[in-house]
Formats: sequence, C-alpha cells, structure tokens
Amino acid sequence: MSVHVLVKSILELAALILGLVNGLMLLRGYLRDRSILKVEPVHPDTYQWFFRLPEGEHRGLMTRRYGFLAYIDIVNRGRRDVSLSGWRLQGTTKGGKRFEIQPISIQEPQITIREAYTKVYPVLGVRGPQFSGDTMVKSGAAISGFCYYIAEFFGAPGWDLLVHNSTVTLQITVQSVFGSKAKTKVIFKEISLEKADKIIPGIANIERANEDWNEPKPPATNHEV
Repeated sequence: MSVHVLVKSILELAALILGLVNGLMLLRGYLRDRSILKVEPVHPDTYQWFFRLPEGEHRGLMTRRYGFLAYIDIVNRGRRDVSLSGWRLQGTTKGGKRFEIQPISIQEPQITIREAYTKVYPVLGVRGPQFSGDTMVKSGAAISGFCYYIAEFFGAPGWDLLVHNSTVTLQITVQSVFGSKAKTKVIFKEISLEKADKIIPGIANIERANEDWNEPKPPATNHEV
C-alpha cells in the first residue's frame, strides 16, 4: 500500500470518527435540553367531574351525551421552554372500544368556596377576562387550567360510557409542539347537570365538534391496516 493511499484511508477514518462524535454531541445536547413534561390532576378528589348532558340526535338515533371537567397541572422538568399542542381525553367504552376526544373551549369556571366567596379558574388554551390561557410551559415551571370534553355515544349499550360506582376512569394525554407526551389517569366523579351549570353557566348548550363522534366503525377488511 502506497503512502498516499494510507494517508487517504486515515483521513477518511478520522472524518468518520469526527462525524460520529459530532452526532453523539448533538444527541447528548438534545437529550439534555429537551422538554420533559409531567401532567397530573389538581386535587384529584375535588375538581374532576363528569355529568350527563341532555340527549342528542345523530342519524335519526338518540345519543347519550356526557360532559367532563378536568383541572390539570403540567410541569416542564426539562431545560427547554415548550408550548403545548394538545391535551386529549382517552378511554374505553363498556365493550372495550377505545375513544379519544379533543377539548372544547369554555368560559372561565367559577366555584363558590364555602358560600364565602367565588373563585375563578383558568382554562387551558382559552383567553378569558382574568387569565391569558397561555400554553407555554417554561423550563422548571408549571401551568394549570381546566379543560372540558364532551363524549357522545349511540347504538348498543356496549358503545356507552363505562361508569362504576358513579365514577369514570379515563386518561388525559398532553403533547408538546416537539412531540413529547405525558399522560395521567383521571377519576371523574359524577355531579348533576345543575351543579355543572353553576360552575359554567349554559354548559348544556355547548356543542362538540362534528368530527368527534364515538361510534361503531365497520370491521377492517383484509386490505386495511
């Protein structure tokens, strides 16, 4: 092997090693500086509720409608500030079919504390009279707020909500604009529609998005994935 060929091989190997080192340094920096989200319900035994809404109609059939109010806290334990891109409610029906629901905009909830004073709470992603609704979570900081969901089912009882001892156990998954996710289990306790209306007046008249149907889908064919 000539000296020229040997030197060329050594330079190519050095370039490869340098590229690997640079890649590892970039990966280390990303892993070190990435946002690390944690989400959990605020006062799990107090602020997580579900209630039965008036029946609806879809394709000529009566629908069963439920509202869910959750008060959650999101912490960023990473080194990078991050904005949230979504916070979805997920669960399963009585028949074991999964469903996922997007949040719906609501006014800032108001709750009377021991009949002494009324406290106003923020809503995630919704600007109100008292809160900005900001979804930016700075490094080492946290944000909190209410989120509201409507689930609507029709058809056989197996497609209804799974309720046990007046509670429903579901999951909320929060996602950042960078794709990182965090999830938490939320146990919703049943309250009356009248109580929910005191927290958010007119809540029974709020409609969900048309595409958020939780309905049976036809079985997949052999050509469908």
